[in-house]
Amino acid sequence: MENVWSLFFNWMAENPIRAIVIISAVAIALCILLGFVLPARSERRKREKEQRWRDARTVKTLGFIRSAKHTGRCVNDNPEIRFVVDALAEDGTFFETTVTEVIPRAQLSMCAVGDPLSIRYDPADRSHAIGDDNPDADVLNERIARYQCRRHPGELTYEQRMELNRNSVVKKALLENLRLTGKEEAGDWEAEATVRITDNAAGDTVMNRTLYLNDKMLKHMVPGKYIDISVVSGREDFFGIVTDIATKVVPEKSGS
Repeated sequence: MENVWSLFFNWMAENPIRAIVIISAVAIALCILLGFVLPARSERRKREKEQRWRDARTVKTLGFIRSAKHTGRCVNDNPEIRFVVDALAEDGTFFETTVTEVIPRAQLSMCAVGDPLSIRYDPADRSHAIGDDNPDADVLNERIARYQCRRHPGELTYEQRMELNRNSVVKKALLENLRLTGKEEAGDWEAEATVRITDNAAGDTVMNRTLYLNDKMLKHMVPGKYIDISVVSGREDFFGIVTDIATKVVPEKSGS
């Protein structure tokens, strides 16, 4: 080892200019490492630690946008939006909270009043929440099921809704008939629906159900057209209507 160092120092003495260049390059590399790489790594670890802390303290849920306002701040040309949200508690009731997030411009069309928003909140302080980039389908479907049961207790039971969420498949069905009964509940209209599923092996299956529809779903439910429904194999006594909540928030199906 001593011979190696002796050769190195002798070479430096014989080639002073090259030695200065090499030493300078090494010094610059060390400065970059100490000044940029290590702080960035430390900052990343800090963010990961904060994320784990937030995950441990917060609860996943689903909220519905009541209002959205630009804060005036932008990050990389993406606006920061302050949402007032009606969020679902564990018992299926709502509570009001606020969420401030930077939203990519391509996603602004999905942030209108009434649209669903996947969030996390601290049960000890529900006045503020944060956006959830990794929603849990099982948790959100369970919250939606409890909410729907409270909103329309005479419709599908909690057990039926959870069976649709866990065991159903989505199929195309012909909406043969839709008749409003004239009854209104919680701002939705009661309707009697008849759907027909065509299966090459089993033939046609006709299913009937009484359900509640809001004005947006009524525009979607046009007799003579095909709709997406969720069904459980061998259970022709109930089915679910696949709503836009499933496509916007929940990475798996959600029945109504």
